[in-house]
Amino acid sequence: MTLFDHYLEYMTQLLEGRRSPPEGITLPEGDVTEKAASLSRQLQQMGATAFVRACAHQDGVTLPEEIYRQADDTTSLQQLLQSAVQQTPVQEASPAEEPSEAAPDPDAGKHAFEVFLDCVALDDGLVQYLMEVLQKRDWKEFYKLSQITTKLDLDPEEFLYWLGNKELYADEEERSCAVIMDACLERLRQEGQLELIAALLSGDRRTFELFRCQAPELQHLPAATYEWYSKNYLDRDYPIRMLMKCRGIRFPEHIPGNESK
Repeated sequence: MTLFDHYLEYMTQLLEGRRSPPEGITLPEGDVTEKAASLSRQLQQMGATAFVRACAHQDGVTLPEEIYRQADDTTSLQQLLQSAVQQTPVQEASPAEEPSEAAPDPDAGKHAFEVFLDCVALDDGLVQYLMEVLQKRDWKEFYKLSQITTKLDLDPEEFLYWLGNKELYADEEERSCAVIMDACLERLRQEGQLELIAALLSGDRRTFELFRCQAPELQHLPAATYEWYSKNYLDRDYPIRMLMKCRGIRFPEHIPGNESK
């Protein structure tokens, strides 16, 4: 298990009442929503590493020091988010045709860029590498990565346009979900609640259900169930897009070559 795995496990145990608060954490009396809000504020100040150490000490368990030593290099969602250092403006673009690359078998029904992201997501190291390549705009390395993963020469600018405007090609339900959840996560990012973003993007069901009860964007939206969120956001490449935005990666407003149109 990674540091982030332990962090989520301990946090869930606290909220479900299966663990007493470790040293440095106090939870108020009241319902789980109040407890979650209080815990979120305290964890922002305490930090994930200190929280995991405190819970492990509480259990009389010594976790491998390697978990803590590698915390800065890990590519878990939490560490990727905490390395974000700049805000990225919202990108707006008009609907346009998707790039025409054909996806290789056995993913013939998918867009080539979806296949590419599926392959990259299989390895945390590749996710981190892709982030670095896009930040540096090192297109030579991007072509190399696309060849390794899909055996195709994918265009990096077209990839960024497609991912940045992905909801424009989706059905109404997915488009609505993407717009609403992007707004929620962007608000949290501006508030500095990176650990909560990390838990939401990791797909933790308990965190989403607690967040849904608090978020003004979701409170009065009956359709906003975890299944809705999982199907239309988590499974549709939007989490990696949000990570890229947090890393300051910019998405083109126009398809490359059509800037003047």
